[in-house]
Amino acid sequence: ERYNVSLDRFRQIEDLFVPTNPDAKFTIWHAVCFYPDKEPEFKLYLNPQSQHNHRAAAVVEESLVRLGFPHAWIGLAEIAAQRGPDQDNFVYFSLDLSSPAQARVKVYLRHYDATVADLEKALSLADNYVAGDATEFCQALTPQQGLFTSKPIVSCFSFIEGNKDRPSSGTLYVPIGHYTSSDLVVSDRMHQYFIQHSLSSTTYDRALQAFAIRPLNLGCGMHSHISIQRKQQQSWVTVYLNPEVYTVRQNSLEADKILAKNTSRSIEATAWHYETNSIADHPFLQRLQREPVNLTHLWLLFANGREGIVANFTRRLATVIGRIEHEHICCILTKQLNEELGNGDISKVHRKLFDRLILALEPHKPQFVTAEMLAPGDELSQRLESLYADPNPYIGVGAAIVMEIRGKQIDEVMGKEFATKTTVDRSSLLWLNLHEELEIGHAEEALELASIVGKGDGDNHAGQKGAEMTADALWNFFNGMYRLCFI
Repeated sequence: ERYNVSLDRFRQIEDLFVPTNPDAKFTIWHAVCFYPDKEPEFKLYLNPQSQHNHRAAAVVEESLVRLGFPHAWIGLAEIAAQRGPDQDNFVYFSLDLSSPAQARVKVYLRHYDATVADLEKALSLADNYVAGDATEFCQALTPQQGLFTSKPIVSCFSFIEGNKDRPSSGTLYVPIGHYTSSDLVVSDRMHQYFIQHSLSSTTYDRALQAFAIRPLNLGCGMHSHISIQRKQQQSWVTVYLNPEVYTVRQNSLEADKILAKNTSRSIEATAWHYETNSIADHPFLQRLQREPVNLTHLWLLFANGREGIVANFTRRLATVIGRIEHEHICCILTKQLNEELGNGDISKVHRKLFDRLILALEPHKPQFVTAEMLAPGDELSQRLESLYADPNPYIGVGAAIVMEIRGKQIDEVMGKEFATKTTVDRSSLLWLNLHEELEIGHAEEALELASIVGKGDGDNHAGQKGAEMTADALWNFFNGMYRLCFI
């Protein structure tokens, strides 16, 4: 009250961050900025993973929509889709509690095992992006560091009222304490960077001198992060100092490398990950459910689904079956193929039933259907074609596993959408009703397949690769649908 802080925007979104995830590191942080010549400014930081890690993207998307940025999500989605949502994920959502005109909404992403090229591509989303800034900054602070594996780099994107579609600025945070042998090395590199860019080091030197309680060469954790952004075309560097109240971090470059080595999880663990982290939490499917039904959107979704999946599904699955020598795996996949083909009854072939559903939605088809409207399905089709046709058939097995798990989850969402919101002729929903029942069994069989492959009766590495690439392809498909329907 003293500083006229308004919590109105927080009240608009607070229900989305109510914690239900016992593993969440925090729910809400408070921050204050002190200035010598003006009143303090206050901020809130919220955890988009408060409900579940896998729900973070949906929480960020709905928060942006509620706060008046209905088109902002898709750019962020494309950043997180570069390498898959498990590699680039949402970790903080921040609100400036200041005057609405300049108050920022900030979204933070954590980038696992990123290269400098990945970071450049991410920051290019922001209006203040200058090509090469991230590369130069990382090379200055962490020379010879090609891959950031010890601790993830973080990016931040700020949205303001005057620019609703794109972030006005992007900031890069380097956890420098995990990429150096000592704080003295960091300080030397900082000074070189300041000189190169004609920046004064006076404030930095005064702060470091007042803050340090040990020689800089006797630890490497006092500098926790160093960030860079552009303000009015000038480099703006911020240093984050750690008070080391619990411990002084010693030279841990080698230890970090050991900890950072990726231990490949089994295809079985991967399958269960997708089983428990539903594609139904994708922001497209979430927004589709929370808004009034739009039958044109449903036609677009099913038309793209036919293009990407249904039209060639049986042929692709048969291709994999024909190249798998493992008898048990062949039995399971052949059973699924037979059911897709109506168990020998051509009138019950799933593709034909699917076409009947699209025909029922025909009155809501856009007047002019362009290639762009079918682009998400076309892209998905190309990616699935390469996976199922891969010379290693276990890539296709991994793809088949994920397709059945995700298929069950998508069918559940569509079943609710049609059952409660539409007046589409019930007879046209035979494909959906049939699939809802079959996909439960198929998903269970998919987990059985993953168990067989994971126990050494197949190529676990290839199966996992096929599963992960298929999951990423489906996530990107729904990103494309979001752009098509909501932008």
